[in-house]
Amino acid sequence: MRHSATCFITALCMGMVFLPLSVMPSHAAGVAGGSTGAAHAADMAMRMQPAEQQAVLQARPAPTPGTGGAGLLAWPGVPRLGLPVLRMPDFAVAPDDGNARPLLPWLALAATWDPDLARRAGNARARAEWQQARAVLRVGGVDLLPSGRLQAGEDQVLAGSMAGMIGAGLLAGHVLPVFGSVVREEHARADGAVPDRTTPVPAARLASQGLLGVAMALETARGGAILCGGLAPCQTVTGLGGMVHDVWRFPGMIMALPGGAGAIRDKDIAPTLAAVAAGVDMEQVAPGEDGHDVLGAALRQAVREGSVKPAQVQAMVMHILASFYMSGSLDHPPAFASAHEGAQSASADTLVADVEAQGAVLLQNENKVVPFDPAWGPVLMLVRPALRPAAEKLADALRHAGLNVTLSVTTAGAGAPGTLPPATAQAARTLVLSDSNDDNQMISTLAEMGGHVAVVLVADDPDRQMPWLDTVDSVVQAWAWRNEYAQPLAALLSGQQDFSGHLPVTLTGGFYPPGMADADYRAFARAHVVPLFPFGYGLSTHGHVTLGDLRVVRDGNHVSANFSITNPDDTPVRAVPQLYVEMPDDLPGAARRLAGWRSVMVAPGHTVRLSVPFSLRLVGQWNPAGGNWNVAAGDYTLSLGLSSVMMVRHATLHLPALHVPGVLDSTPTPAVTAE
Repeated sequence: MRHSATCFITALCMGMVFLPLSVMPSHAAGVAGGSTGAAHAADMAMRMQPAEQQAVLQARPAPTPGTGGAGLLAWPGVPRLGLPVLRMPDFAVAPDDGNARPLLPWLALAATWDPDLARRAGNARARAEWQQARAVLRVGGVDLLPSGRLQAGEDQVLAGSMAGMIGAGLLAGHVLPVFGSVVREEHARADGAVPDRTTPVPAARLASQGLLGVAMALETARGGAILCGGLAPCQTVTGLGGMVHDVWRFPGMIMALPGGAGAIRDKDIAPTLAAVAAGVDMEQVAPGEDGHDVLGAALRQAVREGSVKPAQVQAMVMHILASFYMSGSLDHPPAFASAHEGAQSASADTLVADVEAQGAVLLQNENKVVPFDPAWGPVLMLVRPALRPAAEKLADALRHAGLNVTLSVTTAGAGAPGTLPPATAQAARTLVLSDSNDDNQMISTLAEMGGHVAVVLVADDPDRQMPWLDTVDSVVQAWAWRNEYAQPLAALLSGQQDFSGHLPVTLTGGFYPPGMADADYRAFARAHVVPLFPFGYGLSTHGHVTLGDLRVVRDGNHVSANFSITNPDDTPVRAVPQLYVEMPDDLPGAARRLAGWRSVMVAPGHTVRLSVPFSLRLVGQWNPAGGNWNVAAGDYTLSLGLSSVMMVRHATLHLPALHVPGVLDSTPTPAVTAE
């Protein structure tokens, strides 16, 4: 068999990517489903009749009363062979945030930099999907095409690892993660620039961009599937199937969301041939698409005419089954009878609260206004009418934490001098909840009155303008508001818990250097421009840590960076030391990039020794001819710090010329020792 799963499974048995020992998934012995699952996929595909093989290439509408039928699709299975029907959402339909399975706060989760929490999030979503009798879930934050501004942040290493840990949690719950994003999840740039996604681009050109994040997600999860068509038609990425199956040796499937693989017009089967050539294995079909879907009647016609060989169809089926066997959903399908609508569970509420508690980022804290001290007197909370419900919940939580809080709601259009509520003139401390640039004049006017002002940003906007930054005391990035945030945010603002979040995106203030195609930290570094707040940045109110000497050791195609972290203060501190690697100046792409990180709680007065491994593919150039990464000889700089611009330790690693295999890989598990 040309597309062997053996190499993939063997490589993934080596260990996990960038993850502490405590968060090793329970299925760490290999890809979920293992070599037995891969063998089952091959055997089952051969046992299917041609009509059965063609039927399982699609998931079609099949709403059933009591299971939330809107936007629900069904993969038909093969009852004759014991393969069950599996249900999944239509990935082209935006989920309803008001139902019992609200979307996780992905960007806030990425801001925790906590793989264990991401895996818990995956477990929680798996339970929620099973309640709805669904066995497949899309995980955003990574995609084939570069975006830089997706759910899980702007860096492929961070996004791929965190998305992969969500996938690991899903797989442990027998739910298949499908990695890929859709346009509605992108954060639009402040200048209105949009990526060009009309020109076909070879997969080889994307190897170190979007495809790197997808590969890391598959490695970290140890299985899953890949989504195409969410940001651009599947055929936009040429040679995708060859990269995924021949180079990566990934045995699973590439799935297209409705319309992502094209559409049939006037019985022309060219879109079908293009979809098969692009590597699409399964197609989602939305209601009303009958006759326009590319892997239905048009594929059957192509097989009859010989344009698509039966062996190609069998290989597509094999990829589909391999993904489902990875999740165990074919052996442990959710029972349709258990599907029901219901209230969100208390455990889900707790999980979302934990995400905010660890993901809220303290950006600025002049005069140490945060945390609010009850001895300093009352706090006035100021909001626009639209945020009143959120403010009331937060005010109640702050009062419960011991603060004297008064809520004041502005009138529409307030901001100019004389339009703010009279209470603001006497307030010594004011807390502003803000979700858009519409509040900027109000915040500026308030700050000019002379009191202490703290601003809490309750929206996911990397380009949020802050013209008032130099006139306010404290700024907190609390991400898009959810009611579960009230209690943890109150604990942070009152000092009952320390801030520990770090930015997964660059906060640009809405300004980019001329000609900047992306607005991520590497683009700012290449332009020699310091952004408003850099990627990886975050402050603490309780203490600080110091980083010890950085030492690096190479073992074949992997490098391990070893260092110590010390907490000299008298309170515990959760730190996120980040390792960056930079290629020699005379090589392309020399800008510093994240190689790995650790999320660790350091006890007062203690020192912890950490190890962060990474693959040398991160400093390689993709070689399409050889299907590997070429690493040039030279001196590479490794830097350790607490953001992408705050480096405190450096080491030089001299490398000979190397070739790193393109097959999916994993680095050894990092070690933690306390002194």
